[in-house]
Parts: sequence; C-alpha cells; structure tokens
Amino acid sequence: MASDIKFSSSAPAVEIDPRKSSWPAVELDRRSGLLASLDWTVVGTLAFCVMLGLCLRVSSLGAIGFAEDEMNKLDAIRAYERGDISANAEHPMMMKALMFVSVKTASAWHNLTGRAVSDEFALRFPNAIVGALTAIPLFLLAAAYFDRWTGLLAAGFWAFGINAITLNRVGKEDTLLVFFMLFAFYFYVRAKQISPRDEAAGRRNYILSAISFGFMLASKYFPHYFGLNALFHHKFHVRRREPGELSGKTPTIFYVLILVTFLLANPAVLLPQVWDYLNAYTGERLLDHTGYFFGDQLYKNNMSNTPFWGTPIYFYLLFMAIKIPLLVLASFLVGFFVSLKRWRHPGHAFVIFMFLFWIVPYSLIGGKWLRYALSLMPLVYMIAAVGVIALIGFLSKFLKASGKTSPIVSATIVIVFILLPGWTAYAHGPHYALYINALGAGRSGFYFPHDEFYDAGLREAIRFVSDIAPQHSIIAHETPAVTRYYLGRFSRPDLNSQVISSADFDPSKLTAPVYIIVQRGRIYFENREKIAFIRANFKEVHEVKIKEATAAEVFVNQLK
Repeated sequence: MASDIKFSSSAPAVEIDPRKSSWPAVELDRRSGLLASLDWTVVGTLAFCVMLGLCLRVSSLGAIGFAEDEMNKLDAIRAYERGDISANAEHPMMMKALMFVSVKTASAWHNLTGRAVSDEFALRFPNAIVGALTAIPLFLLAAAYFDRWTGLLAAGFWAFGINAITLNRVGKEDTLLVFFMLFAFYFYVRAKQISPRDEAAGRRNYILSAISFGFMLASKYFPHYFGLNALFHHKFHVRRREPGELSGKTPTIFYVLILVTFLLANPAVLLPQVWDYLNAYTGERLLDHTGYFFGDQLYKNNMSNTPFWGTPIYFYLLFMAIKIPLLVLASFLVGFFVSLKRWRHPGHAFVIFMFLFWIVPYSLIGGKWLRYALSLMPLVYMIAAVGVIALIGFLSKFLKASGKTSPIVSATIVIVFILLPGWTAYAHGPHYALYINALGAGRSGFYFPHDEFYDAGLREAIRFVSDIAPQHSIIAHETPAVTRYYLGRFSRPDLNSQVISSADFDPSKLTAPVYIIVQRGRIYFENREKIAFIRANFKEVHEVKIKEATAAEVFVNQLK
C-alpha cells in the first residue's frame, strides 16, 4: 500500500511465511522516525497541525463551568498549596502538578497585568496543550510502523478530531496518559528496530521508553497498556534477527527506570493514607451513588458488575458509530479491512492487536465512561490514515496515474477526510461533547448524557438560583464541590447546600423555599425515585438548554 504513495518514505515490509512461525518476524523501515531524516516539509506540516489543534482546544476553554470531577482537582490543588499531596488519592499526581503550576501562573499573571484568567481556563490549560502536542508522538508512532505520510494523516486526524478535542478540554487524566503512552510505544518499537550492533542507540530508546512509561503510570493508574505493548512485541518481531544474534531481551534498566520515574513523578503513592484510600476506592466502599443513564435506561456502572450486569457491551461501539464524524468512520472501516488483509505487516498487526485488545475488554467491563475512549482514538486515527492511503492508491490506479499519486487526487482526499472533520469540530465549539453524526439522528445528550454534558449548564443553573433565592434557602443538587465553589463565586454562601441522593434528603418533607437542580446526566439508582417525585409535584422555574438539549432544570417546591 505505502509503495503506491508518492509521499511515502518507507520501503515495503518484508513478510515471512506464517507457516514457519506462529507470528511472523517482519522488517520495518528504520528511517521512518522524524529525527532520522529531517524533512522540513514534514516538520512544518506537523507544526501546522499542532498549532491549529491547540487553537481548537483553547478556544473558549473557560466557557463551560466546572464539572464535579474537575472541582476535585481544584480542591487537590488547594491542598497542595497547604503541603498536602494526598488529596484526590485515587489518581496520581502528574496532571494535578501541572494544573497547580497553571493555576499559580494564572494568579501571578493577574497580579502582574490586572487581567484575570478564569479558574476553569487555568485548570484545563495544561491538558489543552498536551492534547495538541499529542499529534507529535502519534505521528512518530505511525511513521515508525508505516511511513511519514501515514503518520501525518494520523496526526491530522488527531489535531482536528472532535472526539480528541472534546476530551483534551476537560480536567481529567486521560490526556496525559495517552501522550506518554504513545511516546512509550514509539521509543520501544524504535529500540526493537535497531540492530544490536548499535547498542548505544538501542539503550537510549529503551531509556526514553521507560521514562515515558513511568510518566504514563504517574498520569493514570492504567498499567495494562504497558502489558499489551510487551505482549505484542513478545509475539511479533519488528526486525529480522541477524546471524548469530541472541534473543533480544529488554534490558533490566528499562524496568528500573519505569519504577524510578513513576515514584519521582508521583511520590504521594508512598504515603500510607493514599494506600488506605485506594483500597477503599477500588473496593467500591466510597461510592455515594451508582448508575449511568444510558439512552432512556439506568444501568449499573461499576467494575463489580463485569461482565454482563453493567452498562451494555455495545456502549463503545455505539460511541464510535454516532460520535465519530462519518468521513473518519468510513476511512476507519476501510483501514480496518486493509489491516486485516495485511496482518502479517507489523504496523497493521499492531493497530489491529491494540484495537481489539481495547474494544473487547473495555466493552466487557461493567464500568464505562466516554473519557476512557481517548486512548482508543489514536488507534482509530492510525487505522483511518491507513484507509485514506488505501483510497488514494485505489483512486490513483483508477485514474491511470501511472503508479504515481496525482497531487490533485491526494489534495482532494486530504481536504475531504481531514479538513471537513476539522470544520465539523470548529463548528461545534465550545460544546464539542454534544456533537453527534447523522447516524445519531440528532439526539445529542440522549445516549451519553453524563459524558456529553459533563455538568455543562450547571454553573448557569446555580447562578439562576443565586440570583432569585431568598436568604438561607436550600439548594439541592448532585454536585457538592461545584455548588460550593459557585455559591462562593456568586456571593451566596448563605444557601444551604444538600445532595439529592443523600439518605437524609426527602423531597416530600421539604419546607419552602427549596430550589432543586436536576441534571439528566446525574440520575442514579439512589435518586431516581426522588427526581420522579420532584418532576411530578414541584414547579419547574428554569431550564438551561445547550444546542436544543436540556442540560439542567431548576425546580422549586411549589404546587404546579
């Protein structure tokens, strides 16, 4: 496939007869890395993708109010200021440390210039930067397994992809996880490609991979990506062994450096109270509410409900079908078919192996969230890039281009498959999460309300209550941290904040005035009967709509 493309820098992979080995050993091009052959056209194109991707990610970054998860990060930052690094202990420190620097820098900027930077913007800014920069390791990884043209296409899909942009704009750990994971994969495959005669280069790449894996684990406690990478390279060799070469084992320093980097970037893991918290957290003893409202039905969303008693197994497949732009989805399907046919090639084998080992286990796990799909998107975009190149090759032959890709054909394909999805992303800002393609029949906020709204509209609902509620009124909700923060910002600390799903909250026994904020994305088993009672008996006085979808409603305990 790559040999049909004018822009390809890689020689075709050599395939081994699979009858002679359970997994074929295949030679990869060793000149595919960016630094191996610096091409300023490639560098310029990649820089263009990163810059435009950053613009999409930072545009109106503070336009949406905090989600409850993000407020937990802001609370952790306040704890860091007091010297307490154990806050928000279910997550490692890496992202919170970057957020700490960002928030402190925003405060210093305000003091220096008098220009205020919102907490929402400052908290999310590190992820927006890292999210845009992720196009670089994705390019390198795709170029290492395929060629630079495939790498640039994959980077373009990421830079302008609405799904990646959506999740890079929230204050969660997945953005850093993916960034370091891709670098770790890249340096590892480069180490495996290098001849054992170049021991220094191989060792350097193992060291860089180990550091990246350490930072990955210090970003999010998802070690299975390390295991999947090891399993793939154990079964699939990306370079032919040279005569007399012993089996290439990963050096011990690789594993040592992962641990050292992890501990240096995440020293909180050494604290006993963190382990106590993690033990309670993983044992699901800290859950205040359970359930995920998916479509029009409430499902259990806990790990303990794996495999068949949690959210439906088609959760992520539905996400792909209705949340990925159709052009990207079509190129992915073409690329998936091509990769299945060419599975003996290490690049195709890698994307198929990693995709299947993502979609199957994650679909079976009872607890599902759309933010987990961020680590799926690099694989989707790599496979989509394979599909685009296959389409270019097919059209070139169809147009009798004499084995050379017509620039017009290539430019047209790139515009259609990259820039149009990029325009789709631009057109749906800042509420990227509510995007849904034609297959979703316009039902934004219906199938994945928690993840699609992610508490968007909550700030506006709290402001409404703050503006009209009498002194010392009750404000009921499902977001104690966010409500506390915005009541402080709106100068209404007098309001009595209560949680609907709390066992001692009974809407049938409330005395006026009580203002209740109901969010479709925060309907749980613990509050659904209470919310049904509220809808039936209380008066709706305000509704926050986003793109025609109801994000939040405010009820008051008055007769309808």
